Amino acid sequence: MKTATAKELRTHASAILERVRKGDEVVITMRGKSIAVMKPMSDIDKPFSPVGFGIWKGRKEMAGVTKLLDERRKERYP
Repeated sequence: MKTATAKELRTHASAILERVRKGDEVVITMRGKSIAVMKPMSDIDKPFSPVGFGIWKGRKEMAGVTKLLDERRKERYP
């Protein structure tokens, strides 16, 4: 798997997308940490399984979206 920094993605987006189009997976890093994966969508027979959607899995505060939104929307200073 190849890597590219966020700056390289901004400056060389077309070249990186061309690598992905040809079948390479590219990990995007920011400040030395992996933040995203770009991979081709050429496998039409397989169901789409987004790579990054598991980041909220297991977080208790994300179990009830309504409760989370109500908590975020309430007044900070009564």
